[in-house]
Amino acid sequence: MATTRTITNAWVTRTLPDIFYEEPEIAEDAVVQEIALDRIKHLLMQRYGKRADVFISGLFYVAYDIADGNRRVQPDCFIAFDVDAEAIRRNLPHFWVWEAGKVPDFVMEVASPSTAANDLGHKRDLYAELGVSEYWRFDSTGGDLYGQPLVGERLIDGEYQPYESQVGEDGSVRSYSELLDLEFYWNGEEFDVLDPETGKTIDLLEIEREARIAAEARERALLAEIARLRQQQTTR
Repeated sequence: MATTRTITNAWVTRTLPDIFYEEPEIAEDAVVQEIALDRIKHLLMQRYGKRADVFISGLFYVAYDIADGNRRVQPDCFIAFDVDAEAIRRNLPHFWVWEAGKVPDFVMEVASPSTAANDLGHKRDLYAELGVSEYWRFDSTGGDLYGQPLVGERLIDGEYQPYESQVGEDGSVRSYSELLDLEFYWNGEEFDVLDPETGKTIDLLEIEREARIAAEARERALLAEIARLRQQQTTR
């Protein structure tokens, strides 16, 4: 359930430094991340986007010090549970921890040449310090930038410990998120999010496409059986 915490309308009070009202800076090679990021956010929004107590973004800064507006970080994708998502979007220019009432629970970074070192170093240390429960990294190059294509870590006693990854014979990688109860999967070309019980994608468009194909196959089989029975009758 969403928190009952009242979130101040920053557009009315404007009590914090002007830096909060500037547009986020875009990495010079952000296009490298764009396709994977769009896919990741699309899938996570399908799973959680309709919940009023879940805030998902990749556009917002996370500002974590009410006394210093420069102390902020911009994750590629993050999720905060048990917050008032609509109030955050309506009242805040960015995700202000002191207003939201908590830090994000989940962060995923997507590798690019200009950001990889920061993702592995400063950002990882900062997320652990802030208390982000799970930190994930996806490298669409297969590991050239992060060393591994897909890495998930959970915070235990203030330090990140890696989740186990399963590598298939075809080179595919999957790893389970305890927090989200989902599996992240990369087949060497495309990133996906899977239902751990079925092992299938959570992508509603793909689910609908598969259901349509199955229904069409059943219809063809039924028509074929009707035709066979009619043929049997005419040959008696």
